[in-house]
Amino acid sequence: MRSPSARAGLLLAAALVLAVLYFGFRGERVRVDTAQAVRHELVESLREEGRTRVVHRYRIAAAVAGEVDRIEWRSGDSVSAGQVLVRIAPAMGALLDPATRERLQFESRAAGSAVSQAQARINAARAADTLAQQELQRVQPMVASGTLAQRDGDRAQSQARQASAELAAARFALQLAQAQQEAAQALLQQQGASAGTDTLVEVHAPVAGVVLARLRESAGPVAVGEPLLEIGDPASLEVEVDLLSSDAVKVAPGMDVRLHRWGGEQALQARVRRVEPVGFTKISALGVEEQRVYVLADLVSPPEQWQRLGDGYRVDAEFILSSGEALTVPGGALFRSGEDWALFRIEDGRAHERKVVLGRRSGLEAEILSGIEAGDLIVVHPDDRVSEGARVEPL
Repeated sequence: MRSPSARAGLLLAAALVLAVLYFGFRGERVRVDTAQAVRHELVESLREEGRTRVVHRYRIAAAVAGEVDRIEWRSGDSVSAGQVLVRIAPAMGALLDPATRERLQFESRAAGSAVSQAQARINAARAADTLAQQELQRVQPMVASGTLAQRDGDRAQSQARQASAELAAARFALQLAQAQQEAAQALLQQQGASAGTDTLVEVHAPVAGVVLARLRESAGPVAVGEPLLEIGDPASLEVEVDLLSSDAVKVAPGMDVRLHRWGGEQALQARVRRVEPVGFTKISALGVEEQRVYVLADLVSPPEQWQRLGDGYRVDAEFILSSGEALTVPGGALFRSGEDWALFRIEDGRAHERKVVLGRRSGLEAEILSGIEAGDLIVVHPDDRVSEGARVEPL
């Protein structure tokens, strides 16, 4: 019969063996990055570089053939409507040519029709602006009282600003048509005058703005229709973005756009005006042919926020495809399990694979439609050490 000390020794040895077996076979804890599934506002968007562009730009061309004076205007110079930009001494017989006279008569009639068209456009734009302002006045009290969401108020305010911009554009178009009509009539009145240095044809600015480009600098012979200057209104900016055709089909007129990395602290707000129906081929930096589509957006933020922007400035455009509350997880937690998406949920210190159904995806987050609940702890960026039932420990 064994002594008590011998029995105690056997029990101690058995305990040591069990401890070795337990710690040897239970496996080492894997330290992993973790995150919680949370429910919050998810914005689905796509981003692409774009550039600003002056909408109302006008190319000033030589009205007649002859000798043009040196053009002293430089980019950035301000001009007023009707100001003399260029003086041209017509070539001998340039104003006496019957063909020139007939062309000027046609141009005068066409300019008259353009004036009528611009006046009609102003009437339509004024009516739309009045309606948009009335809608804004109706919506603002409802937003203040909580009857309507703030998003509806922002949309009404954006539409009111866009209507005001379209009215201003219509007025610029009328000024341009009137200037073209006056220029054609002035040339017709100079018909019959003696050609030479004593007779100068003056080219006037159709609208007030700034010089965007000087296309001709030195004095010398000039052909009729040769471009000389380009002027525009710097307050009439739009954003031009070329998207992949596969992305452009997701964008629609009226969609919100946020402009980042333009130089200011806050993002600017814009709204898609047009998705052009024709694509073009562009070679990427990697030498791959891509089909791209131009998308045009109007700035809706107050002008004082973006007045330092100019023509051809770079912006980072984010198109808001959809937004709303959703159950989200980091995109790095997802992986493919056969044809399904899956992730590892941590339960009682162990990782368990759960198949999930995805919804929208935006940047670094993804929407989960089913498979987990809000508050569940999941593994982010699981490596090959993490498998079903593996012991894990958050970092």
